[in-house]
Amino acid sequence: MTLEQEKKTAKFLDSRLDDETAAKVEKWNLALLGMTLAHDADHILQARRWHYHIPLQLWVINLAVYVLPTVTEFLVRNKRASSFSAAAVGSLLTTVAFNKVHFWKPTTDVWGVWNNNYFKINKGVWHEGQWIQGIKWYDWALLLDLVVLCIPMTTKMLQMRKEHKEQLDQ
Repeated sequence: MTLEQEKKTAKFLDSRLDDETAAKVEKWNLALLGMTLAHDADHILQARRWHYHIPLQLWVINLAVYVLPTVTEFLVRNKRASSFSAAAVGSLLTTVAFNKVHFWKPTTDVWGVWNNNYFKINKGVWHEGQWIQGIKWYDWALLLDLVVLCIPMTTKMLQMRKEHKEQLDQ
């Protein structure tokens, strides 16, 4: 990276968002947080439906999905230009991680019954001596809604970041 590029990057990161732009980023971010909370609430309903006890470690590990949206909220409240990147990365990671866990298989076996994908759970699985079966249509909807939100959100945040950077370069 040249000195000129470093100066432009520093100028961008030091820049502030106007109220309207910050409000747009915040609305997207709050939508992501809301959809993530709805999805997690659905897991609680699934567990109740299956009479499944969600282990404490799963509750703690699941908090990781809220880290980037929380950081984004802090950045956008402080009108930081880096909120664009945090929101874009947060939404992209959320949709990739959720889809990997629910359509394929998680990377680590810390997700309890959800170490099995939705297709297997729908057919039925034995987990720790308990038969668990059934994914409802709204379980799928709450998963797919995240994709429908996150892909446009990532695109919009990158577009807004580019526009903000171009305004600074003028």
